[in-house]
Amino acid sequence: MNLTNQELQIKRLSFSKSSSNLRIILNPEFKKEIFDELFKKHSSSKSSVILNISRGTLYHYKNNRVESVSFTIIEKIRRLLDLSKEEINKNSIEILKSEEVRDKGLVFGRKFRRIQLKKFREKIPKVKNIVEDNFLNLEKWFSFYKKLIDFGCREIKSIQRENNILKVKYTNYAKGKKKLFTILLPRKIKLDEDFQYFFGLWVGDKAGGGRIGVINKEKVLNLYTAEYLRKLYQRPEFVLYIHKKTKLRKLNYDIDKIIRINSSYQGYAISVHATNGVLKSFFEYLEKDLDEFLNLIPNRNVFFAGLFDAEGNVFLEDHCFRWSCKDQINIKIFSSYLKETGLFHRFDGSNIVTYNKEVFSKSILPFIRHPVKINDSQFICFKKGILNERFKEILRVINNNPGKKANEIAKALKKVKLFAQLRFLEDNNYIHRKSYPHKIYITNKGVASLSHGGKDL
Repeated sequence: MNLTNQELQIKRLSFSKSSSNLRIILNPEFKKEIFDELFKKHSSSKSSVILNISRGTLYHYKNNRVESVSFTIIEKIRRLLDLSKEEINKNSIEILKSEEVRDKGLVFGRKFRRIQLKKFREKIPKVKNIVEDNFLNLEKWFSFYKKLIDFGCREIKSIQRENNILKVKYTNYAKGKKKLFTILLPRKIKLDEDFQYFFGLWVGDKAGGGRIGVINKEKVLNLYTAEYLRKLYQRPEFVLYIHKKTKLRKLNYDIDKIIRINSSYQGYAISVHATNGVLKSFFEYLEKDLDEFLNLIPNRNVFFAGLFDAEGNVFLEDHCFRWSCKDQINIKIFSSYLKETGLFHRFDGSNIVTYNKEVFSKSILPFIRHPVKINDSQFICFKKGILNERFKEILRVINNNPGKKANEIAKALKKVKLFAQLRFLEDNNYIHRKSYPHKIYITNKGVASLSHGGKDL
């Protein structure tokens, strides 16, 4: 707003509702002079009563700690000191609506907060500086990170130490009210196989929000996650997320909460987590420096086994193992380390692929916990395991229709083709072919597999 417009607006200003929502930025020297004059004439205490403002606020105005002043206040002071409107006009720099002043303050506050938080984060030590004697010194990290908590709405009230536990009490706002929260943190975390596996599992299937945990369907992994969280002094809960149109499943272990969701994915997943944003931040801190951290852990194979249980799959038809990954940075990191191990063949756009069953069977398979992935991996590595239902379905058709050709079997199953599946069954001696064009027959092993629930004899 230029000066001419200011003058016109000020001349129109009165004690109307519209003007009471305005604030004026005055020449700093002039503003100090009029408040000095006001205090001489009425004293700061009396001025506070007259203007209905605290003495502290008046001194902030006088000493130019507050840039703008309400028009209502300026108009009262003008009358108290018998100043002319022209004098106010001459010393006015800008007129703003109260909302504009508030918004400018918020922008400034956010900028200041970002700068300050950045300074705090820059002082947090590198991951390599908290690895000590095969332990992660979480307490050392927290001594720097706590400044991020103690800045803004959250405020640390106390930190207690008992053996390997940090007990942190802090206040924060929840649902509009200030509440006291208590969290437990391990002072040190051992870099053992449990941690390395869990960290890989977490990198692949981490729970969202301020929760530390994993989202998965597999019972074995969910129970393991809960067990490891307890080792970190957490109280895990099991939450079933299920689409509102999906039939509620019966699980053979306890669920603490069921949440119906409405999304494009019509299925379910189970989140096993503890609500602890600080511990989650520590794991994110490790992940942020993942390339360096993988150089510091004792056995990267255990990490990649956990990652495989979260994001991996066994492609039986192609006799390969795949780690699914979409993050461009992680693709480079994972590919680099898997190349060193001999477990990288190609990246197919969605998966890091390896065909090296010899290395996989020795370096990854011993640490995998997912029962289906163990079973399928054993098929590729050792040609043994329990057949998946999709293969048993093919065997049943062959058993009931011996001597059929591949295209006839595919037609019976309403499939376009079954070449890869039939090759897998033949490679594992469940079927054999005779004459040309090939006629397909089930083997004794195939019959036994069907007779015993898919398990080899």
